[in-house]
Amino acid sequence: MDDAKAPPSREHRAGLVDSLLLIVARVGSNLLSLAWTLLLVRMLAPQAAGVALQAISVAQIASILMTLNMESGAMRCIVPAREHGRMAQAAGFICVNRRLVLFTLPLLALLGAAAWTTGLLPAENPQMLAAMALAMVLVALARLTARHATALGVMRKGLLPRLLTGPLVLTLGLSLAWAAGVPLKPWHVVVLFALSEGLTVLIQNALLRADFAFLRDTPSDSRAWRAWMGLGLWLTPGLVMTEYRKAILIATAGLALGGAQVSLFAVAFSIVNFINFGVVAVDVAFSPRIAQAMAADQPRRRDRLLASSAAIKLAGLALGVVIVLVLGTMALGWFGPEYRAAWPALLILLLIPALSVAFGPASVILASRGNGRADFAGNLTGALACLVAVPALGALYGVTGAAAGAVASHGLGLAVMNLLCRRRLGIDPSLASLRHLAGSRARPGAQVAP
Repeated sequence: MDDAKAPPSREHRAGLVDSLLLIVARVGSNLLSLAWTLLLVRMLAPQAAGVALQAISVAQIASILMTLNMESGAMRCIVPAREHGRMAQAAGFICVNRRLVLFTLPLLALLGAAAWTTGLLPAENPQMLAAMALAMVLVALARLTARHATALGVMRKGLLPRLLTGPLVLTLGLSLAWAAGVPLKPWHVVVLFALSEGLTVLIQNALLRADFAFLRDTPSDSRAWRAWMGLGLWLTPGLVMTEYRKAILIATAGLALGGAQVSLFAVAFSIVNFINFGVVAVDVAFSPRIAQAMAADQPRRRDRLLASSAAIKLAGLALGVVIVLVLGTMALGWFGPEYRAAWPALLILLLIPALSVAFGPASVILASRGNGRADFAGNLTGALACLVAVPALGALYGVTGAAAGAVASHGLGLAVMNLLCRRRLGIDPSLASLRHLAGSRARPGAQVAP
């Protein structure tokens, strides 16, 4: 049966399976990331571990420049093109996106070499620079392939390998090196990271061979390439502040901190990131229903959904904070006795998920109502604030200062989006929405489950 004619029950089941697989994959990815980070800092001195983590983060951020983030517009460009039979346009989008990697590589190589010679890149030798360049290319290819797969309706084949292959390869590779007693240098770790991304790309393309087969027989219509690139650039701040938040924080912290301090900062954020994941997971679960309520002009249902979401996130945040307060120093000790010095930074970084809960999912609401400019403004504010606050406060107050800068920039971006959400849509997604729970209890038929 054709997907367009699939019965609603089948569509809902498929959507539920995809959502559950995505959540399980993200949980597994977070656990594996924590595992390989633990192995890394146990095998390398804090200074060397910090250099490796910063180099990986810089490669991830630089990979966005290789594609100009054009792939983030895949859903808006490929899906309608296929829906209306414009397969040449869909093929053109994919081909242009891939070619961008080749076109931008020489320019970025020159910029990278210049940055290395001036000491702006965390590359201590040519091997590190080469490893970062390779990682940058492969991260870009893995990301764009995953986005293309999602737009083609085969999300599992593109996104699941991207979420799991890299962390799994890093965990296995570092475990084998630890068991064999192989001494590692920072650039060895970056090479392993690049290889993990390369394996991801190979798996993706093997799984997607049939789905990409139409590219061989379809003429490529790329006349809209300027619009595609413009859309990608427009969506870049959102990508940086969501998918690459950890990378941008580590990269900017490295502008002011030494390798050992970067390592402390990264470990502290890795622990807090589990709470961040919980907050995001709740927002992902509720966002389709909130969007449906808004589209159907059902303000009471929308407010009850926001209230239920806020209550669940607040309870999860409270539990996470208690666990960190009780077990945080012990968890830091797993990474090594010197990492207990990250305790103050860990406490400060707890404010990141707290602020996310306090301000609410304004970005989801703005995007669902077509207010892309407001969402862009909030994410751009947060990204620019991060570039300034993290290194500035890090230079003044070390690891705790960098943590404070991360919190301040995150809070500023959220505050801007919350303000725009209230002013433009008249919707307050913050914790103040909890007041609607009382009204929900007063009407027995009004309870809403996610």
